[in-house]
Amino acid sequence: MDRWQKMQEEIGVFTDKTFGTSTPRAKALHLAEEAQEAADDPADIIEWADCIILLLDGVRKAGYTTDDLYDAVQRKMEINKNRTWGKADKDGVVRHKKDVA
Repeated sequence: MDRWQKMQEEIGVFTDKTFGTSTPRAKALHLAEEAQEAADDPADIIEWADCIILLLDGVRKAGYTTDDLYDAVQRKMEINKNRTWGKADKDGVVRHKKDVA
């Protein structure tokens, strides 16, 4: 077992014991809050760690492993590489242009 999978399982044991049952949606909503905190203070690595904890636990709650997440990231990167990207907005965010079907 790799260290990320071990970490996901350790997080799961802790969160199930500490917080009881929750849903992948609840994890995603909490992740959005933590992502805002990271955006507010990007130099605080602990806020980024909160995001990873919630991401790994949400993925686990949805029935996926870290290997599944890795594979999905690889697939998504291939999609991103083939997209057309716009210009950065006032906050520096760059979004892809709408895909043509």
